Amino acid sequence: MENSIINFFHLLGAVIWIGGAFYIHLILMPALKAIDPQEGGKLQGIIAKRFSIVAWASIIVLLITGFLKTPSTMLLNTTSYFGIILLIKHIFIIGAIFVVLMIALVAVPNLSKNAPKPGEKPSAGFFKYQKTLHTLALTNLIFALIILLLASMLW
Repeated sequence: MENSIINFFHLLGAVIWIGGAFYIHLILMPALKAIDPQEGGKLQGIIAKRFSIVAWASIIVLLITGFLKTPSTMLLNTTSYFGIILLIKHIFIIGAIFVVLMIALVAVPNLSKNAPKPGEKPSAGFFKYQKTLHTLALTNLIFALIILLLASMLW
Protein backbone atom coordinates (compact mmCIF):
# COMPACT_ATOMS: atom_id res chain seq x y z
CA MET A 1 0.00 0.00 0.00
CA GLU A 2 2.85 2.40 0.83
CA ASN A 3 4.36 1.92 -2.65
CA SER A 4 0.97 2.66 -4.24
CA ILE A 5 0.69 5.94 -2.34
CA ILE A 6 4.25 6.95 -3.27
CA ASN A 7 3.62 6.01 -6.93
CA PHE A 8 0.33 7.95 -6.93
CA PHE A 9 1.97 11.16 -5.70
CA HIS A 10 4.93 10.68 -8.03
CA LEU A 11 2.62 10.33 -11.02
CA LEU A 12 0.44 13.23 -9.82
CA GLY A 13 3.50 15.48 -9.60
CA ALA A 14 4.57 14.45 -13.10
CA VAL A 15 1.09 15.02 -14.56
CA ILE A 16 0.83 18.50 -13.03
CA TRP A 17 4.34 19.55 -14.10
CA ILE A 18 4.18 18.14 -17.64
CA GLY A 19 0.53 19.11 -18.12
CA GLY A 20 1.35 22.66 -17.05
CA ALA A 21 4.31 22.80 -19.43
CA PHE A 22 2.09 21.61 -22.30
CA TYR A 23 -0.60 24.13 -21.41
CA ILE A 24 1.82 27.05 -21.28
CA HIS A 25 3.62 26.20 -24.51
CA LEU A 26 0.80 24.84 -26.68
CA ILE A 27 -2.21 26.85 -25.45
CA LEU A 28 -1.22 29.97 -23.52
CA MET A 29 1.67 31.22 -25.67
CA PRO A 30 -0.20 30.98 -29.00
CA ALA A 31 -3.35 32.51 -27.44
CA LEU A 32 -1.37 35.51 -26.17
CA LYS A 33 -0.66 36.52 -29.77
CA ALA A 34 -4.39 37.17 -30.24
CA ILE A 35 -4.56 39.90 -27.59
CA ASP A 36 -2.91 43.25 -27.00
CA PRO A 37 0.80 42.76 -26.18
CA GLN A 38 0.48 44.82 -22.99
CA GLU A 39 -2.41 42.72 -21.69
CA GLY A 40 -0.76 39.53 -22.96
CA GLY A 41 2.45 40.32 -21.13
CA LYS A 42 0.57 41.12 -17.96
CA LEU A 43 -1.39 37.86 -18.19
CA GLN A 44 1.78 35.92 -19.04
CA GLY A 45 3.54 37.34 -15.99
CA ILE A 46 0.62 36.52 -13.68
CA ILE A 47 0.28 32.97 -14.99
CA ALA A 48 4.05 32.36 -14.93
CA LYS A 49 4.24 33.51 -11.29
CA ARG A 50 1.32 31.31 -10.30
CA PHE A 51 2.52 28.29 -12.28
CA SER A 52 6.00 28.66 -10.79
CA ILE A 53 4.49 27.89 -7.38
CA VAL A 54 2.69 24.83 -8.78
CA ALA A 55 5.78 23.71 -10.69
CA TRP A 56 7.99 23.98 -7.60
CA ALA A 57 5.48 22.06 -5.51
CA SER A 58 5.38 19.35 -8.19
CA ILE A 59 9.17 19.21 -8.42
CA ILE A 60 9.48 18.87 -4.63
CA VAL A 61 6.89 16.06 -4.63
CA LEU A 62 8.72 14.38 -7.53
CA LEU A 63 12.09 14.64 -5.79
CA ILE A 64 10.79 13.24 -2.50
CA THR A 65 8.76 10.42 -4.04
CA GLY A 66 11.49 9.66 -6.59
CA PHE A 67 14.02 9.32 -3.78
CA LEU A 68 11.62 7.05 -1.86
CA LYS A 69 11.01 4.93 -4.99
CA THR A 70 14.68 4.50 -5.87
CA PRO A 71 16.62 1.68 -4.24
CA SER A 72 19.66 3.21 -2.50
CA THR A 73 21.97 0.85 -4.39
CA MET A 74 20.79 2.36 -7.70
CA LEU A 75 21.28 6.09 -7.02
CA LEU A 76 24.69 6.36 -8.71
CA ASN A 77 25.04 2.85 -10.09
CA THR A 78 26.27 2.82 -13.70
CA THR A 79 26.94 -0.91 -13.87
CA SER A 80 23.46 -1.76 -15.12
CA TYR A 81 21.04 -0.57 -17.79
CA PHE A 82 18.64 0.56 -15.05
CA GLY A 83 21.37 2.53 -13.27
CA ILE A 84 22.56 4.27 -16.46
CA ILE A 85 19.03 5.28 -17.49
CA LEU A 86 18.35 6.49 -13.94
CA LEU A 87 21.54 8.59 -13.94
CA ILE A 88 20.66 10.17 -17.30
CA LYS A 89 17.17 10.88 -15.96
CA HIS A 90 18.68 12.56 -12.88
CA ILE A 91 20.89 14.74 -15.10
CA PHE A 92 17.81 15.94 -17.01
CA ILE A 93 16.00 16.53 -13.71
CA ILE A 94 18.85 18.80 -12.60
CA GLY A 95 18.61 20.58 -15.95
CA ALA A 96 14.84 21.00 -15.55
CA ILE A 97 15.30 22.45 -12.06
CA PHE A 98 17.83 24.92 -13.48
CA VAL A 99 15.32 25.94 -16.19
CA VAL A 100 12.56 26.45 -13.61
CA LEU A 101 14.98 28.56 -11.54
CA MET A 102 15.73 30.69 -14.61
CA ILE A 103 12.02 31.19 -15.22
CA ALA A 104 11.34 32.12 -11.59
CA LEU A 105 14.41 34.26 -10.95
CA VAL A 106 15.14 35.84 -14.35
CA ALA A 107 12.34 35.68 -16.91
CA VAL A 108 9.26 36.42 -14.79
CA PRO A 109 10.74 39.27 -12.68
CA ASN A 110 12.23 40.95 -15.77
CA LEU A 111 9.04 40.50 -17.75
CA SER A 112 7.08 42.15 -14.93
CA LYS A 113 9.68 44.93 -14.58
CA ASN A 114 9.56 45.67 -18.33
CA ALA A 115 5.77 45.39 -18.69
CA PRO A 116 4.33 48.48 -20.37
CA LYS A 117 2.21 50.86 -18.34
CA PRO A 118 -1.37 51.54 -19.53
CA GLY A 119 -1.27 53.32 -22.86
CA GLU A 120 2.44 52.62 -23.46
CA LYS A 121 3.82 50.47 -26.22
CA PRO A 122 5.82 47.42 -25.12
CA SER A 123 9.58 48.03 -25.03
CA ALA A 124 12.29 45.95 -26.66
CA GLY A 125 13.18 44.65 -23.18
CA PHE A 126 9.62 43.45 -22.67
CA PHE A 127 9.69 41.47 -25.93
CA LYS A 128 13.16 40.15 -25.08
CA TYR A 129 11.99 38.67 -21.78
CA GLN A 130 8.77 37.44 -23.34
CA LYS A 131 10.90 35.52 -25.85
CA THR A 132 13.18 34.33 -23.02
CA LEU A 133 10.18 33.00 -21.11
CA HIS A 134 8.91 31.27 -24.27
CA THR A 135 12.30 29.63 -24.89
CA LEU A 136 12.62 28.50 -21.27
CA ALA A 137 9.06 27.14 -21.28
CA LEU A 138 9.84 25.14 -24.45
CA THR A 139 13.08 23.85 -22.90
CA ASN A 140 11.15 22.84 -19.77
CA LEU A 141 8.62 20.96 -21.92
CA ILE A 142 11.35 19.14 -23.86
CA PHE A 143 13.19 18.18 -20.66
CA ALA A 144 9.92 16.97 -19.13
CA LEU A 145 9.23 14.76 -22.13
CA ILE A 146 12.77 13.34 -22.07
CA ILE A 147 12.44 12.62 -18.34
CA LEU A 148 9.08 10.94 -18.98
CA LEU A 149 10.62 8.82 -21.76
CA LEU A 150 13.51 7.81 -19.52
CA ALA A 151 11.10 6.99 -16.67
CA SER A 152 9.10 4.76 -19.01
CA MET A 153 12.30 2.88 -19.83
CA LEU A 154 12.68 2.03 -16.13
CA TRP A 155 9.36 0.18 -15.80
